[in-house]
Amino acid sequence: QWCYGKAGISLPRTAQAQYDATQHLPLSQAKAGDLVFFHSTYNAGSYVTHVGILVSPTQMYHAGDPIGYADLSSSYWQQHLIGAGRVKQ
Repeated sequence: QWCYGKAGISLPRTAQAQYDATQHLPLSQAKAGDLVFFHSTYNAGSYVTHVGILVSPTQMYHAGDPIGYADLSSSYWQQHLIGAGRVKQ
């Protein structure tokens, strides 16, 4: 949300709302800067619980613990992956 805001693009606050506000696409069609969505990363009242920004086909930047880069091919992220989303212009 912060990164997109710096580029003058407004995004909703929650991961679920961001998912709802994007055009969904498979990860294979995603480009750097697209959002990557995950489900069930913690017990929440919504399906989509985490989001990152795609950096490369195998890497994202996200506000996890710790904040930083994460390998999308790891078993943890693969188990929770929903797909990518592109902000509607």
